[in-house]
Amino acid sequence: MDQMIEPRAAGFHSVEEFYDRLAPEYDVMTAMEKRFVREEPFFRLLVQRYRIGSALDAGCGTGFHSIVLASLGVRVTAVDISGRMLEELARHTAQLGLDIRTVQSQFAGLPARLGERFDAVFCMGNTLAHLLTKQELGATLESFARLLVPGGILFAQVLNYDRILLDRPHTQSVRETPRGTFIRSYEYLDDTIRFTIRTEPPPGSGGQEQTQSVELRPVRSSELSAMLVRAGFDEVQTFGSIAMEPYDATTSGDLVVLGRQGEGERT
Repeated sequence: MDQMIEPRAAGFHSVEEFYDRLAPEYDVMTAMEKRFVREEPFFRLLVQRYRIGSALDAGCGTGFHSIVLASLGVRVTAVDISGRMLEELARHTAQLGLDIRTVQSQFAGLPARLGERFDAVFCMGNTLAHLLTKQELGATLESFARLLVPGGILFAQVLNYDRILLDRPHTQSVRETPRGTFIRSYEYLDDTIRFTIRTEPPPGSGGQEQTQSVELRPVRSSELSAMLVRAGFDEVQTFGSIAMEPYDATTSGDLVVLGRQGEGERT
């Protein structure tokens, strides 16, 4: 979800401001409680299969995946550029009695700043799409490789931009909640996408409509797989969901990649 750069074009919020503004309503917008029931079994399987005792949640947002992992006994460090998102995570951990280390930071320089390695790095919620150049994406993936113990895994999820760029939908989703209606939409630019979330208050509430936009760079499956190999990952696998269903470029909702940190030199 969150990345670390200022927008290149006028009319965009910075990534930090975009998510700071969303933070108070983010859990409602993303149906956090329902997601926990749906996604926890898949993360339990990953933790058991790869013997994950420590993890970095890169672009943690309000902490959904950090909380899932911590509830499974994993020692979690959660990183996000949005201070408001981290405040929401701290509120959750206090309520749940969990111990999750939080760090407000960009991805650049994380290996030196954190000073430790992890069994796994999780980068969920379309975070990588906020990296607006191939150079930024490559540098981030190399940082993730340096943050892993030998043989550690990276588990990353973005939307399936192969399908999105083929179908070119304008409206991504509309979610109605008691707190308001959240309308997510796309505008296709030369090589990036304007992603806008419009929040309409409940009728009669007297609330104000809110709109914010951020720039995204669509990450295709072939590019991401190739860059993971260049960054030092072996056994790169591609899936169409966190349930590790087969990836189909024309129908899958998500692109999920799993790579194991190689022990040899990066090329």
